[in-house]
Amino acid sequence: MSASVPSAGPEATPPDQPPWWRRNAAWLVPVALLLAITSVVFAFWRTDQVAVRPGSVEGVSSRVTVSGAAVYPPDSQIALVTVMVSQRLTIWQRIGAEFESGVDIEPEQTFTGNATRKELRRLNELRMDTSQHTAIVVALEHLGYELPYHASGVIVARTIANSPAARVLGRGDVIVGVNGVPVAGLEDVAEVLATRRAGQTVDLEVERARGGDVQRVKVALIASPDGADRVLIGVEARERIDLGDLPVDIEIDSGTIGGPSAGLALALGIIDLMTPGELTDGQRVAATGTISFDGLVGAIGEVDQKAIAAQRAGVDLFLVPTANLQDALASVSGGMQVVGVDTLQEALEAIAGN
Repeated sequence: MSASVPSAGPEATPPDQPPWWRRNAAWLVPVALLLAITSVVFAFWRTDQVAVRPGSVEGVSSRVTVSGAAVYPPDSQIALVTVMVSQRLTIWQRIGAEFESGVDIEPEQTFTGNATRKELRRLNELRMDTSQHTAIVVALEHLGYELPYHASGVIVARTIANSPAARVLGRGDVIVGVNGVPVAGLEDVAEVLATRRAGQTVDLEVERARGGDVQRVKVALIASPDGADRVLIGVEARERIDLGDLPVDIEIDSGTIGGPSAGLALALGIIDLMTPGELTDGQRVAATGTISFDGLVGAIGEVDQKAIAAQRAGVDLFLVPTANLQDALASVSGGMQVVGVDTLQEALEAIAGN
């Protein structure tokens, strides 16, 4: 007797299940909502930091107009270098800037101090005006022009931290009088202070950097930190120089570029424009650094971004203040020569010898 084997029927079909996302909606929806809100917040919430990026490399001589003297426009212009400072970064922008090459992220207050953006912009315009004026004078004197000029006050470069002066004076203020005695230069200040002792108070007449009005302030004197037997107001300062009519009319269109760090490049560019032949001998040369009336080159900020900008622009020789040389070298690779200089004359020799 044989037994029959039942035939296999169709496979059993599991009951339909909802999609994965629907099964997990209880926690997915809140998470997605939280991510969306966070993304919007990150897009609009601004930090107190800014991004400092390499800027542009701008030829100088094409920005200079000379009346009253011959000019010799060079084929290869000496250039100034800029940086770009952003507005305060949103959180997303702050995260993105971390992955950008050649970008520094710094507190906004590093640039503005206690000033507003508008006040800082105005201050940088004034610094550029001063830089232009100084560069013109230095260039003309190098070219052999005699320029009679005189000091008309003492400009506050910075105040000594925690000194009494730091509470009443700011960068860019001009001291024009001490205890009723008019002040033309640094020697005038030293003469008044020679008979004073630390702790005594002096009355200063000050032209304010913001607004230009003259105010009287009292400042307690401090002892010199170097141990010398003398007293100080508590500021680092330089003389404000006034000139009469120059023998050559020179105008510089700086556009939106501000600050003092183009001084060396401006002086070199003017000399190049007013000298026959090519100062650069066909090389692409850029420079950065402040310039003073005695031809000294001063340190500047953001030299690393400027070095990167110069290298990206194909500059052959980049001149920087000696004080900034190591930072500049650390920011670029081979292919661009970077030279530190302390004076205008050293800058000219570096160009000639390159």
